[in-house]
Amino acid sequence: MTEPDHEPEHVPDRVLDELMVAFSKEAPPPEKGYDFDDPSIDRILGLSPAGGIDGVADEAFDDEAFEDEAFEDEAFEDEALKDTEPENAAVEVAAIEVAAIKDDELVVPVPIGAAESSRKTIVIEHDEQPDTVYLDDELDVTGQRSTVVIGDLDDGPGTQPAPGTGSASNGGIDPRIRARRIANRRAEGRRRLIWVSIASGVLLLAVAAIAVVASPIFDVTDVQVQGAVYTDADVLQQVVDSLKGEPVLLVDTQAAQRTLEGVPWVERARVTTDFPHTVVIDLRERKPVATFQGGDQQFRVIDQQGRVLDVLKGQPIGYPLITGNNPDTERGQFAGGPYGSAGVLVVSLPPEIRRVTKSIGVDSSTGTLSMVLASPADSNTDPIQVRLGDDKALDDKLARLLQQVRTGLDGVCSIDVSTSEVGVVPGC
Repeated sequence: MTEPDHEPEHVPDRVLDELMVAFSKEAPPPEKGYDFDDPSIDRILGLSPAGGIDGVADEAFDDEAFEDEAFEDEAFEDEALKDTEPENAAVEVAAIEVAAIKDDELVVPVPIGAAESSRKTIVIEHDEQPDTVYLDDELDVTGQRSTVVIGDLDDGPGTQPAPGTGSASNGGIDPRIRARRIANRRAEGRRRLIWVSIASGVLLLAVAAIAVVASPIFDVTDVQVQGAVYTDADVLQQVVDSLKGEPVLLVDTQAAQRTLEGVPWVERARVTTDFPHTVVIDLRERKPVATFQGGDQQFRVIDQQGRVLDVLKGQPIGYPLITGNNPDTERGQFAGGPYGSAGVLVVSLPPEIRRVTKSIGVDSSTGTLSMVLASPADSNTDPIQVRLGDDKALDDKLARLLQQVRTGLDGVCSIDVSTSEVGVVPGC
């Protein structure tokens, strides 16, 4: 028996009592006091919802007429029931739904409709959701909905529909669903093909770039060197040889610069490439300002910071000589603070003083500076000693010395410019 498609509404106990009294053959209990002539009973029973059945007034239906018109259960024989039953009935009356009461009025009992024909199961064997419009539109020849089995695109043994459950065409798979799934598979294949093409293109470009960069066609064949005067020739030649034959785009310019700047004479090195075959080396060398002889009897050339640029066996010409108890400093090392002050003093000398300067004295123990100036050519006196003191306020001290030089050095034995008061000692 088919269950009702909705839950029956609750019937109040009061209404049930009234119905039992109305349809019972026994007389009502005297305590209830029901009046069957009351028109409200007819309204409750649905006999006269609007003044009578089918619009006829209540007066047309008295008790006797109603009894004459009453139907007995015996009037309904099996043969009569068969005559009134349709030959091709599609439904059976499964149950009579309990009368529902709404707003205290009796609603005429309505038979539950015939049970709907059961719909067969739709088996979905793929995770792609089909368009449900296609499923609802298909009916078989008997008017019922047929089973649709959605299997894999490759109809293998495990995806075959059950016998007699599929549509007549295409092995149980709706043609439109099959076409939709084929289109999805093709779109997915196209997307994979696009990504594979992109990856292949990138890989080919990388391989082509590496082939071009590493090709001998773009090897370094020319190395140009600028600014090299005192730079160690052996080190410079080693760097040049390491650059030749390398692919111009793969030259390690930073390594070449570090090697060249390790040379004491080189203050800065810049190595650049000039596509397709050239490398340019631009050097800025340190400036030598003075020289001194160490305890090993070799001469050191220093810059204005006191760095030893080179070590020579003979005295180099063109540089003022620093006298004193000088150390044996190695190439590329700093001789010490006083030698840096001596280098600054040499750079700061005015041309008039430089012309008469014979040497610069450094006392490494006290850090004081001194100078030896040549006496005038027509004078028979010894060279002139100049006392400078420490390296503070060298410009002021040189200004006082320049004034004395311009005044004249005839008959002068020594000059003290270490203080603001210039001390001059006449001929010794």
